[in-house]
Amino acid sequence: MKKMILFVAAIMMALGASAQMSLVKDLAKKAASSDPMVLASVLEQIEPALTNPESAGDVLTWYTAGKAAFAIYDEMLKAKIMQQPVDDNDMASALTAAYAFYQQALPLDSVVEMDKNGMPKLNKDGSKKIKTKYSKEIIAALTSHLGDIANVGNVFLQNSDWANAAAAFGNYADLASSAFAIEQGVAATDDVLSEVRFYQGYSQYQIQDFANAYESLSKARKLGYTDNNIVDFQTSALANMVQDMLDKEQYEKAYAFIDNALNNDPQNGILHDIKGFTTELKDGVDAALPFYRKAAEVDPTYANAFFDVGRCLYLQAQKIIDDNPNATNKDLIPKIKPIYDEAIPFLKKAIELDENNTKPKSVLDDILYKFEVMGVN
Repeated sequence: MKKMILFVAAIMMALGASAQMSLVKDLAKKAASSDPMVLASVLEQIEPALTNPESAGDVLTWYTAGKAAFAIYDEMLKAKIMQQPVDDNDMASALTAAYAFYQQALPLDSVVEMDKNGMPKLNKDGSKKIKTKYSKEIIAALTSHLGDIANVGNVFLQNSDWANAAAAFGNYADLASSAFAIEQGVAATDDVLSEVRFYQGYSQYQIQDFANAYESLSKARKLGYTDNNIVDFQTSALANMVQDMLDKEQYEKAYAFIDNALNNDPQNGILHDIKGFTTELKDGVDAALPFYRKAAEVDPTYANAFFDVGRCLYLQAQKIIDDNPNATNKDLIPKIKPIYDEAIPFLKKAIELDENNTKPKSVLDDILYKFEVMGVN
């Protein structure tokens, strides 16, 4: 009896999958409509097929959903051009869904060519010949909507819909730098890509998705982006990731994370600076100073690295003063003046690179005050 039940269940599952594909084929015809109501019904009815194991593995399912979603967006865009009332958020959502559906469809659109006997056709090297059915249309739709995808990101950004903004900007950057965008001559320039990657990272930062924010901001900087305090956001994103580990006293985990990042990006001053910060918490100023020096060396434009070098030297001198409470100025000057002399250029450089940060100036002013009190010229 148990075997019979399982057999019946298997038949029902097969029939269910078959029914889903039959539905998809019917909906594929309706997806060619220009009637928004029909197109909306296609997306509603096809939803179960997106999760059914058989239909979800068939390119037609995702192609149909994407075609309907793109058609909805295009119809709304036409209405907007004709100055008819259109909800920008609905337009943005339709295009975002369309992109996602077609991205699912592309890797599934590979069909083995068959000969008249039903056998696979072979290439000269013996591999099976593969053809695509929908890819050309999918790629044409994606590339022709490149600017629209960027605009969608701006809509979400203006509405502080950070998750969707990040997704849209990421979609644009990935698509605009893809092989088929390059092949069709519609790839974005580095300056455009760098700005889009910044706003992708900025949006991710707002929802505290610090790991992805750091990655996106890193891509933006590599492409040459320097505006909107990108270094501060990148530093903060990385610091937040590491800080969570340090709060749990997971120093080895923090070091492993930073070292792995450094292996991929050894000339990243921020990473060296964060390693210095981690070391300072664990082992103190003296152990941290070499990492801060390295940060300033590999990135001469990174103000925080220069401040951290100057700050640590200042703290080394301060420790000498604190450890010798009965020492006279005459005793202290030979010990602390060389340290302060070394710190001053780093602090001045930090001020030069970031005039808005008052901390380096405060430390420098204190050193100059001590020199004045001690009678040092």
